[in-house]
Amino acid sequence: MVYDLKDGRKMSIRRAEERDADEIVKMYAKMGGESDNLTFGIDDFYFTEEQERIFISNLNNRNNCLYIVAILDNKIIGNVSFVGSQRKKLEHRGDMGIAVLKDFWGIGVGKNLMEYFLKWASSNEIIKKIDLQVVENNTAAINFYMKYGFKIEGRITKGMYINGKYYDIYNMGKILE
Repeated sequence: MVYDLKDGRKMSIRRAEERDADEIVKMYAKMGGESDNLTFGIDDFYFTEEQERIFISNLNNRNNCLYIVAILDNKIIGNVSFVGSQRKKLEHRGDMGIAVLKDFWGIGVGKNLMEYFLKWASSNEIIKKIDLQVVENNTAAINFYMKYGFKIEGRITKGMYINGKYYDIYNMGKILE
């Protein structure tokens, strides 16, 4: 699917494929140095290319999971992953993460990824609840999630340690009707 960005360029979104693994791992390595809001820092993303390839394959073979990538000028610039539980009692819910390279913040990449994801989740007969975590001082992300109907449901005290200081993590969730 093709989307117009605020800067006039066009971006596409599609499911991640195993062949994307190397580029995704490199993207995460770069992201780790661009933002303190991720759970990993520079060169701290722990998946190898092979592990990422297996992760993509596993998600693509399950009905309650999704892994999508945003592509601009033939390069992956962001993604969304949603991992639903494999347990029957929990398969209706899962954890979502969204990430965009800093060079592409503020032009609609995250918005388009989120809207694509929520459309998929709403049409999926299994998914009834989306969970995510966000560090307390990332007000831009918190406001972004709230705009899409996510609510703060809890707090993990001292959930992240960034530059010598502890921060709480908010658990946020969205129920699909």
